[in-house]
Amino acid sequence: MSISFNKIILVGRLTRDPETKFATSGTQVTSFSLAVDRDYPKDSNEADFIKISTFGKTAEFVAQYMTKGRLVLVEGQLRINKWEKDGEKRQMAEVVASRVKFMETKAQTNGSNHGSTMSRNEPNDDTAFFGSDDAGQSDEIPF
Repeated sequence: MSISFNKIILVGRLTRDPETKFATSGTQVTSFSLAVDRDYPKDSNEADFIKISTFGKTAEFVAQYMTKGRLVLVEGQLRINKWEKDGEKRQMAEVVASRVKFMETKAQTNGSNHGSTMSRNEPNDDTAFFGSDDAGQSDEIPF
């Protein structure tokens, strides 16, 4: 057996409000897109837009507290989804997040020009808030 390791950590801003669905098993699935600035070449204004999926308690946290424009840290695993459509093979990368964390306080977000409004119920303090560390631990995809 060979040794392998699949862990990804991203910091970026949500490009839209998260979308929530439920798997046939009843598990909550919340997804969003993250804009991550590129460091190379220097002074580049380019960004990568990465699909993020969350499950269970992490999905509940994201759906309740995350909004467009929020700066977050996402920790998870890279997955390459493959399928065939009209005889053509396709694939798409996504990150299955096990943890999502605010990277700025509510006060910092309210003062930024990223179009984020705090319309949802958020934690009462101005400290960073962590998503669930135990969500997404199953190797089984719930749908």
